[in-house]
Amino acid sequence: MSVPDQAITSLIYVSTARPGLDQDDFLALMTTSQRNNRRFGITGLLVFNGFNFMQFLEGDRSATNELMHRIRMDERHGGMNILSQQQAHRRQFSQWNMAGQYLPVTQGLGQSDLSALLSGVAVTDATRMVFQSFRSLGAKRPER
Repeated sequence: MSVPDQAITSLIYVSTARPGLDQDDFLALMTTSQRNNRRFGITGLLVFNGFNFMQFLEGDRSATNELMHRIRMDERHGGMNILSQQQAHRRQFSQWNMAGQYLPVTQGLGQSDLSALLSGVAVTDATRMVFQSFRSLGAKRPER
C-alpha cells in the first residue's frame, strides 16, 4: 500500500529488547505493527538483532507522536534512544506500512537481506548508513 507524501515527521530510534525476546515474538510484533500502521498512515522499517531494535517511523506528526508514546510504554523493550527526528517532505518507506528484518547477531557481517531490502526503496544515504551500522552492532567478528 502506497501512502501519499505530505509534511511528515520521520524518526529513528534504537532500544534494548527484554531478555528472552525471540524471532517468533518479533514476527508477532510485525503483524500487529503492519495492521496498526496501515490504519494510522505510518510507514517505516523495524530491524531486530536478537538484542536491540532499530526502527524508522514516518507519518503525520500527531500519529507519529501517539505511536511513539505507545512504543515507549511497550514492555518488550526499554532504554529507547531517539537518534534522529525531523520534518520531511517525502516518505522514504511509502510502500511499506512496516517492513521488518530479523538479523540475528550469529549471522555475521556478510551480505544480508537488509542490504537488498534497503536497495529496493528510495531511502537516503544517511538512513541506509544508520541501518547498516546497526547491523554491525554485536555481530560476530572473525576470530584471529
